[in-house]
Amino acid sequence: MNKVSQESVFDSLDKSNAELLANQDINQHLKVAYWANTQDRVVYNADQVHTLSFYLEGGEGSKRLDIQSGHGHSGSLCLFPQYHHSVWEITSPFKFAHLYFSDESIKQFASTTLDMEPRLIEIPELTFHDDQQLVALARQLFLTSDTSSLCYQQNTLEIFRYLLSDTQYCLNKHLKLTGGLSPKALILVKDYIHQHFDQSISIADLSDQANLSDFHLLRMFKQSTGFTPNDYVNHVRVEAVKKNLATNSALSQIAQECGFSNQSHMNRTFKKWTGLTPGQFRSAVKN
Repeated sequence: MNKVSQESVFDSLDKSNAELLANQDINQHLKVAYWANTQDRVVYNADQVHTLSFYLEGGEGSKRLDIQSGHGHSGSLCLFPQYHHSVWEITSPFKFAHLYFSDESIKQFASTTLDMEPRLIEIPELTFHDDQQLVALARQLFLTSDTSSLCYQQNTLEIFRYLLSDTQYCLNKHLKLTGGLSPKALILVKDYIHQHFDQSISIADLSDQANLSDFHLLRMFKQSTGFTPNDYVNHVRVEAVKKNLATNSALSQIAQECGFSNQSHMNRTFKKWTGLTPGQFRSAVKN
């Protein structure tokens, strides 16, 4: 069997006849892109991230060739899970938008916001899917007049919430879970992080809480939460920074109180997670 070469959906389109109209990196896990295409054949090969596709204008000349499917139209929705493969024929002009999101992004949201088991999250494949509520959320995401990273992030999380809250999407109820931290150990480790995020935290500190080796703690924490321990610590710190930005505290003071070595360290980490610097976030929230 020939091994399918991996290529991002973005790169596949970039090499095709498609024209990139606009794109924006929202944060380390999320990106949006706006495209136009016509008279083309495009192959998507095993991207490492998931793609939500929304037809903005036209689409009647867009057809998927590798399965039985109809034609697209304005308002059509497709969802391509990571490692997805498909072949598309485009015979008339249309415009569409893509949200590229990492597997970590939706699993971390499920774990922290909805208290869901991330290992049960399985992104479905959808082609020209009809769900008016999801279409409305996609319109809100892609057609917003506010193109700030904060607005894109908030609208993306609303889509995540909807996908994870409806049992026809994302949830693999039949998966038998193995490994991961016990509920008691997970609570102990997370509680330790929430109580000590303003201090230096080592893997040894966390593995002591779970009574595990450092190696097993690293692997099992990721299985249970969707985060590496370091990413979870940074997530907690960034959320603490957001709360502190609602006050008049100096950024240097906030950095110290939230466990960062200095203000520059806080700025880099915060922008990586939110797409904004702390100063930009403070201004956006106030406005």
